[in-house]
This record gives sequence, C-alpha cells and structure tokens, in this order.
Amino acid sequence: MPFYECSEHHFIENLRRILESHVKIVVNRSLIQHDDGKYGLSFIPDFEIKKYETIAQRARVRSGAYAAKPFYDNYHKKFHMEGDVLHAGRYHSVKSLSIPYYRVEYAFSIWNDTYTHSFEVLFTPEIKLEKRDLPNHKKNVLMHTLNFLPPDEKSIKLSLPKSVLVFDVKRMTRA
Repeated sequence: MPFYECSEHHFIENLRRILESHVKIVVNRSLIQHDDGKYGLSFIPDFEIKKYETIAQRARVRSGAYAAKPFYDNYHKKFHMEGDVLHAGRYHSVKSLSIPYYRVEYAFSIWNDTYTHSFEVLFTPEIKLEKRDLPNHKKNVLMHTLNFLPPDEKSIKLSLPKSVLVFDVKRMTRA
C-alpha cells in the first residue's frame, strides 16, 4: 500500500481535487504526546527561550542552558538548583530538561493510497511562584514552579474545506 508524506499545501490540494470529484472523504487526526528530549533549551530559537528567561539562561543557540534560579519542574517532578545544567548543547548524556510536544498527523486514504501531513507543536511553559515543600526543609518555601500546558486547539488544526470530516483517532503518550 503506497504511503505519501505531503506538505500542508499538497495535502489540502489533494483533498480539494478529491472533493471536486464528489467523493466523500474522512481525514484522521492523531495527536501523539512525546517527551523524548528532542526539544531542549539549548536548541530552541531565541523567541522561545524568552518564555523561560525567568528560570533559565543561555549564551546563544546550541550552548548550554543553566538554571537562573531554583525551581521545581512540576511536569517531570524534579527540583533544579541555581546553576544546574538544564540542557547541554553537546553532551546528551547529561539528564536534561526536555520540552514535551505533540506530533500531529493528518491522514486520509483513498483507493489504497494514504496521504499524510505531520508536524510538531511544543507545549507552552507556565512559570509561577508557589509554596512548595522541599525535601531538606520542614516548612513551605515560596519558589518558582514550571508547568507545561498543552498547546491550544488553533495551533494543531489545519484549515481544511468545510465538507471534510476530521476524526481524532488516538491519543497516547510516548516517553
């Protein structure tokens, strides 16, 4: 069975041509959540690192990222002290702070040919001050907390023709 990876433009153009031939079409959308270290603070562009500047710092792209302040990563359930390496630009053996993301895949099949378009969307960081219990302290301490919020629906949606039905086929997590 042939399998074709398409750009967004080709994917929508193929759909348009099929709709003009009055064939009913269903598009399957799958959201797969990943947290595999593919996106780290050393490799994301400068406009993305600005979202983390409260708790992290780096000199430039592909250089090491360090904790600017002590903070708690609520998603990974890990505490980071000031100066800890959050992501190394060269050495991936260092356990680092990774940014979770969705891999979004749109696909439709017609006459045993499958056409797909896939892209990845990063989770949005939310940094706020909260009271937390530290392992070495007996009382609550006010500290920065990092949470990752799933991307909004607009960022994972393709603008498809109105006559196309889109089904979410699976949601799973891979680590």
